[in-house]
Amino acid sequence: MICLCCHQPGAGRLCRDCKSSIRPAPDRLLTGGLPVVAAFEHDGAAKTLIHHLKYQGVVVAAELAAELLADRLPRLPLVPVPRALSRRLKYGVDPARVIAASLGRRLEVPLIGALAPHLHTPRRAGRDHSRAVPPFRVRRVPPATVILVDDVVTTGGTAKAAAAALGVDRVRSVAAVSVVPQMSNVTAITSHSQDWT
Repeated sequence: MICLCCHQPGAGRLCRDCKSSIRPAPDRLLTGGLPVVAAFEHDGAAKTLIHHLKYQGVVVAAELAAELLADRLPRLPLVPVPRALSRRLKYGVDPARVIAASLGRRLEVPLIGALAPHLHTPRRAGRDHSRAVPPFRVRRVPPATVILVDDVVTTGGTAKAAAAALGVDRVRSVAAVSVVPQMSNVTAITSHSQDWT
């Protein structure tokens, strides 16, 4: 079988080298008090898998993230942070929604399309994160408490803008697929799942 990350022959969907480079991320608190429960650090094979999800529609990253997050989150409705329509049309995928769908199946909770996507915003991935994120518009008021789901949390600007639109008091946590936290000494992903061997 070909590794879905590096495309080299391996014994499973991820080869040994790629699996060993994936590290679960510690929880994180954004400025303003919004907690982030993150699946894995934005580094190594995890970073590559997220890139494959965002730009090629390869959903293995979403499945892996949901597997890691399911036991760490309360069973609350999930609100994906929508991708700008221009990029969704260009790449054919809304990564946060794919992640939320996979997580929702595991948690057996509904997805709520509470936030309207922007028509277009300047790309933030790999670029200047200091500029403000345009405010989100709420198209459906969610229940009292929800979990936001985003694909990548770096500075937390997008997550905070989404939480502000919903009302920070309504958001329990952000389920981020990948973050850029301080490096931590945590167990490699191989000890968390037998399905990826």
